[in-house]
Amino acid sequence: MGWFDEPGAWSRYNAGQEQRPPRPLVQVLLEHAGDGAGRPALDLGFGAGVETARLLRRGWRVLAVDADPAAGPSLLRRLPAGDAARLTVRTQDFAALDRLPELHLVHAAWSLPYAGRHLPRVWEVLMAALLPGGWLACDLFGERDTTADADDIAKLTDREVEELLRGVDVVHRETLEVDGTAFTGPQHWHVHSVVARRLPHGD
Repeated sequence: MGWFDEPGAWSRYNAGQEQRPPRPLVQVLLEHAGDGAGRPALDLGFGAGVETARLLRRGWRVLAVDADPAAGPSLLRRLPAGDAARLTVRTQDFAALDRLPELHLVHAAWSLPYAGRHLPRVWEVLMAALLPGGWLACDLFGERDTTADADDIAKLTDREVEELLRGVDVVHRETLEVDGTAFTGPQHWHVHSVVARRLPHGD
């Protein structure tokens, strides 16, 4: 059993993330997608809600999904009332997602790999919900990533990453491969970070 399988582990992790700045990927995403003007967005695996709050401040109406039951109440306590009114929280293991409303934006930073073997099906659910011209930002673990919970986390070959991205127009892509430190200890990172736009159906 990995560290994140321990009871309350995700809650402890998320609590320690509340004061960090938004990750760069959401900044790149918003440079392309712009203000939401009330349009629907998804923050998948929202955790501490730092990026959710940024999307709300930019006018998006956000469905935030996370399996941590403490994540939603913690985020709602920190939001201005106007932003909280445009937030819907769903407490759910996102690996079990089977249907989503129509979306103009999907933000899935550091979350999709934790769908494990269900990642291809979850990706299909996301693509079915994301409208043509809608925006996507996600991180995908490469095959050389040494995630502690390796048996439970999806790590993709370069070819598998390319297959996933066939239905989107990639406007920003970075591949990180470096030794470093994760929350659970030493880590070799191999991560594909992507911002893309949904192609018309059939392309």
